[in-house]
Amino acid sequence: MISIIIEAAENFLHNQIDLKTKRINTLTQLRTVIASIEVKMDDGETKTIYLGFNESLIKEIVSVYLMEDDADDEMMKDMALESTNMIVGSAKVLAEEAEKEHFMITTPKFKAIEEFGACNCSEYSILQTSKEALVIGIQG
Repeated sequence: MISIIIEAAENFLHNQIDLKTKRINTLTQLRTVIASIEVKMDDGETKTIYLGFNESLIKEIVSVYLMEDDADDEMMKDMALESTNMIVGSAKVLAEEAEKEHFMITTPKFKAIEEFGACNCSEYSILQTSKEALVIGIQG
């Protein structure tokens, strides 16, 4: 599942925000806006997907979508929720088109603005951009 979410996140960052990504292994300990979304698989299993946007990355996304250069915490939270919905929604479509996995998604939830690392995720991936990083974690 993580590979399809990575593909959707890379598409989002490249095509929508115009940022190039590379996968890295080091989790940065920066202020991160964290959102989650529940995914229910066809077999009944439920997973939680966490997306952690480093502050400079989410501010870049706010700038692109809202043309706002001075994003406050509330604006960053809202954009993290919307971006999470777009990325995981895109992953759902990609999975269905590839006839791989089928799943339902819930409404994203805001978790925190803090260092990413407290979600006890079984899988991680970090996409590095020129505006810091996007952390993807899966629990379940």
